[in-house]
Amino acid sequence: MDRDTRAQTVLLDFDGVLSLNASSLLLRALHEGINRHTDFPYGATAAQFKAISTFPQRDSLRVLFAGLGIEHHLAAEIAALRSLTAVGGTRLTLGDGVEEFCAEQRAHGVRLRVFSTMDHATARRALLDGLFGARDFVALDHASKADPDTYTSLLAAEAETDPRRWLLVDDSPLALRAAKTAGLRTVLMRGDVFTDDDVAPFGSHIDAQVTSFAQLGDVLRSDRAALPA
Repeated sequence: MDRDTRAQTVLLDFDGVLSLNASSLLLRALHEGINRHTDFPYGATAAQFKAISTFPQRDSLRVLFAGLGIEHHLAAEIAALRSLTAVGGTRLTLGDGVEEFCAEQRAHGVRLRVFSTMDHATARRALLDGLFGARDFVALDHASKADPDTYTSLLAAEAETDPRRWLLVDDSPLALRAAKTAGLRTVLMRGDVFTDDDVAPFGSHIDAQVTSFAQLGDVLRSDRAALPA
């Protein structure tokens, strides 16, 4: 890998990446929230969750809840999701090795940024206190992570002319498709939500797959080792 493709900025998703168990717990919480108001199969909830997890939260959930005839419960269920810190006694936690990974990458001059649909009102964001500062969070606002323009706009705002120097780490193949289309490098963090069948159609948009921060560190370490002295 030549110098032009070295990742100088790494965009890290929160749900399913920085917090490896967050995606599965949020899926469970969404299913419980829907079923407080209408009977809906878990498999159907999972299919919807996978489709909309990269979209702006309120807009995507409004379509889902309106389609199920329970839109009048939307505000309360969004508030419940944003205040979530545990589901069924299982707490949302940072992935093993996150702190060590961040320290190593920063020591090598890599800029780490949180690229998530969370906002300031999201309780689980507190897990990153002390590890990331306010400027490390990308303000997505109403942008969709499944839209390539979200990435090109971010690069333009950062005056970045070479998208290959940016890398997205996400558990959603939809987000990786958009980032790759915009020219970024991509790494899929494998978890419990997106299956092999979900990932396979997007294989050409995924540069590497990992299951831990130790493996992600190996990917970036390999990049550095390939650089000329």
